[in-house]
Formats: sequence, structure tokens, C-alpha cells
Amino acid sequence: ISDMAIIALVGEGIKGAPGVAARAFGTLGTAAVNILMIAQGSSELNLSIVVSEKDAPKAVQLLHEAFELSG
Repeated sequence: ISDMAIIALVGEGIKGAPGVAARAFGTLGTAAVNILMIAQGSSELNLSIVVSEKDAPKAVQLLHEAFELSG
């Protein structure tokens, strides 16, 4: 499939933290960003999400806001 983008949420705070995936999926779902695939690394330090390339900039901005990474 062409025109796809991978967005990775990475950090120590992901490991064992309940609700990280739910917050990410809810944030993107509310904004009508379709998630095409998800994967979590075996170390539990990253969560990768595949979206349409056209939705990627919006998705990154929304995730930064949702996880308070914008400032």
C-alpha cells in the first residue's frame, strides 16, 4: 500500500502505563484519522501506528497535544 506513514510513540513512560494506546486511538478517532495498523515493540517502549500519509501531520500534532509534548 502506498502513501502510508508510520507514527511511533516512544518512551519509558509507555511501558506498563495503562491507557496509552486508548488515549492515542481515542484522540485520532475523534479527529476522524483512520488507523490502518498498530504494533507494539516487545520492549513495550514504543507503539507504532500506520495512517494515511495525508493524515500524518494532523495525527502527529494531535498526539503531541494529547500527551502534552507540544511545549
